[in-house]
Amino acid sequence: MPHIIETISNATAANALEALQAAHDFLASQVVAAQSELASDTAHWGMATKRTVVDLEGGPPLVGKTSERFVELINILATTERTIEALRWLAGEYPDSQVRECHASTSDDSKGNDIVLTDAGGKVIVRCEVCDVISKNPGQNGKEKSDLKNLGCQEAVPDDGVHRYIATSPEFAAALTGRLRKWKQLHYSYESLETGLPQQTVMLRVLASSL
Repeated sequence: MPHIIETISNATAANALEALQAAHDFLASQVVAAQSELASDTAHWGMATKRTVVDLEGGPPLVGKTSERFVELINILATTERTIEALRWLAGEYPDSQVRECHASTSDDSKGNDIVLTDAGGKVIVRCEVCDVISKNPGQNGKEKSDLKNLGCQEAVPDDGVHRYIATSPEFAAALTGRLRKWKQLHYSYESLETGLPQQTVMLRVLASSL
């Protein structure tokens, strides 16, 4: 089944970023163009807009669909923008790494991660989950729980030399790292890293609890 943005596998960070940016820019331009087709009837604007379909014919190779709903593309674009920022930062932190896999538009996958980097020998050194959660509630939609599970940290943070990250919005990062959380009851903690990224994407490194 095709995805809005197909998986990138076994690529350099530069090539992955170039392909992701091209896909993002095409999708964004199509969404902007489709705004002229949105309903003007305010009585049924929500229902009509929810069902508006955007033409994706003629996109770059990474775009796997020929059409998609307007509202779905908004969510995908936000996550893709976070993914691009996260991958750009990770590539700077791990300059000799390769992108084993990068999923910008697929749902949670317990068998993989949104970004996986390897060293020159093919050993996994980074796993990263990406989300653009708006909520200031750490339990929102069970997203933290699913991300930790996908990172292999459901019961404990593995001591295997792999660096694990959650890349997310400033507001959700603040919720995940809140001082009022019951940290003594949790088996993990977070290190919030300054990234200097344009949209303030926050990189949270997942660590074993020291309490």
